[in-house]
Amino acid sequence: MRTEKIANRQLLLIVYMIRSTVIIATLPVLTSADALQDAWVAAIITYAGTVVIINIIAGLGVRYPQQTLVEFAHRLLGKWPGKAVAMLVLWSFLHLVSVDIRIYGEMILSEFLTETPLVFVISTMVLLSAYAAYMGVEVIGRLADLFFPVFVLMVVASLLATTGAWRPENLQPVLARGLGPPLRASVTPIAVSAELMVLAILIPSLTQPREALKTSLVAITLASLTLVLVAAVVVATLGAEAGARSVFPFLRMIRSVGITEFLERVEAFATLAWGLGLFITVSTFMFCGARGIAQVFGVQDYRPLVLPMAVPWVVLSIHSFEDMFQLRTFFQPRIFGPYGLALILVPYGLLWAGHAFQGLLHPEKRKRL
Repeated sequence: MRTEKIANRQLLLIVYMIRSTVIIATLPVLTSADALQDAWVAAIITYAGTVVIINIIAGLGVRYPQQTLVEFAHRLLGKWPGKAVAMLVLWSFLHLVSVDIRIYGEMILSEFLTETPLVFVISTMVLLSAYAAYMGVEVIGRLADLFFPVFVLMVVASLLATTGAWRPENLQPVLARGLGPPLRASVTPIAVSAELMVLAILIPSLTQPREALKTSLVAITLASLTLVLVAAVVVATLGAEAGARSVFPFLRMIRSVGITEFLERVEAFATLAWGLGLFITVSTFMFCGARGIAQVFGVQDYRPLVLPMAVPWVVLSIHSFEDMFQLRTFFQPRIFGPYGLALILVPYGLLWAGHAFQGLLHPEKRKRL
């Protein structure tokens, strides 16, 4: 199987857009629990938790820089246990991103194309992403280079458009109810870090795979700064209660502001950024999923698997949830927290245990790694 290469810079952009798209979509530090005016504090706690997750995922990947998770799982756990662990990770690719697609589809239907069938919106996004995945990770990397300036510009423009409506008093009092609410609010966005397991497939495709951990930490730091800023601006603009009740608080914040009498509906900026970020996210996950399945079943080329994978993605996106309110319930810390963290900790707990055992058996190999 030919290994395509992308620059570490492109990985940074991909990881940043994957993480920041979640911020634009649902702002989970505000909507998943009761952090209210302390949502920005929850964002800081989220950063600390995400750094731990990144070290678990990329920290193991850089020890096997020429192998994907499927390959080093086989090496560490044996053939069939390794395949089982790999399939659990590949399931997380399918399920988590199908949820992201459904949220975007619900937003498009509720805010813009109210008469359009949901299946049309979701199928269009998945098929466009499937084409990019079919073309390969190098194409996805170039698209990330192309889209990233537009993505950042749209987010910045959206935030600047609200400056006249900021009310700093909405951010007070700070930690009036203690650290409990921000800690609970950080559970869901930390668990969403399960999406970052794509690193386990992407690391061998880097020009400098041993620098993947450093690259990922920089991307997460930038995305977390974005989360802190967005959380603070949304609360300052809408107020804590209104922001927490909103289905799409970032979009509601922008829609609530009219820049001039003739310039309104500037939420199109945020919608464009969300769409570009989601396109990069789904394309990356479809590439990683197809490549991982190809390696599990010994298929030489992943490309014939991309289009068939699009079908379950569409079906799962449509039929997993009845409506947006059920989706929102799914993201509550008591539900999504254990689920998302289990998707990370179960396979990587086994893999790290296998790595430690291999190090005890072959200490000379461990020193070389």
